[in-house]
Amino acid sequence: MSVPIDRELDAVVRASDRPTYNTAAVEQQTGLRPATFRAWERRYGFPKPRRLPGNQRLYSDQDIAAIRWLQRRTDEGLSISHAIRLLHVRLREGTVLHPTARVEPGRPTAALADDLTRALLALDVDTAERVLSEAFAMYRVEEVCLGVVAPTLVEVGARWHRGETSVATEHFASSFVRRKLFSLFNVYDSGRGRGLVFAGCAPDEWHEIGMLMISLFLVRRGVRLHYLGPNLSADDGLAETLRHHRPDLLIVSATADETAERVNELASVIDGLPEPRPGLGFGGRGFDDEARRQRIPGTYLGPDADAAVRIVEGLLGARANGSAY
Repeated sequence: MSVPIDRELDAVVRASDRPTYNTAAVEQQTGLRPATFRAWERRYGFPKPRRLPGNQRLYSDQDIAAIRWLQRRTDEGLSISHAIRLLHVRLREGTVLHPTARVEPGRPTAALADDLTRALLALDVDTAERVLSEAFAMYRVEEVCLGVVAPTLVEVGARWHRGETSVATEHFASSFVRRKLFSLFNVYDSGRGRGLVFAGCAPDEWHEIGMLMISLFLVRRGVRLHYLGPNLSADDGLAETLRHHRPDLLIVSATADETAERVNELASVIDGLPEPRPGLGFGGRGFDDEARRQRIPGTYLGPDADAAVRIVEGLLGARANGSAY
């Protein structure tokens, strides 16, 4: 089994394996409840604490570093069983990263996207899960979303448009990805952070995966965000919700010309609020037309998720500094 070298694992390998810490100290240093890492010990054989007379457990610096690494991998969507297998391989090999060593990259994201596409077209959930687990083990969440998940959905959609696959298969692929993104969003959403952003999709817009990715990226960067979902209507108490919670920004996406035009309805809701009103940000394929962008009284969030995140952070910074959008 080939495992890409990463610097976090290198730190685990280098850490001392001398038993030093009791269970309470491990909990304090990792923030993980003892019941959790004891369950890992029972089920997967890791960690392996030294036992003192009276059955007291003692853990090493390496155990603590490894537990932290496992926490980060599971936060990114990797199953604990897979993460521990990767960890065992690295510890067994004793591989460390010398400062001048050449880092051997993992499989390219394009290859992972091809495998994920094949799995989803075949409705093969187990293989799709394994491909994503491998991707999250090697790449950051943002890289997996933009380099693996997004190209997969584009390819599945293209095949549906060409009549090469059914609408049911396209819906299956979208639902699979949506569940994964919601799962990750829930992991990183602490309910705390800087600013407050409301995010959703334009009226009658049901394609939410792009906005879900942006929302995920923002909460990973420490932004406090409430996700409002698809088909955000101006008539369903939106004004009262905005008035009550007073977010800094409302950001919305639209993938079609018709739904992009309806963002003006949301702009009208904001315009009717008392000061300080939230800013409005908008993006998606529905705003590829520059003339349409000029008709929306808000801020265009750019052509992709990376640009949207940068622009939103800039808008929040301006708000915090008391500047106008």
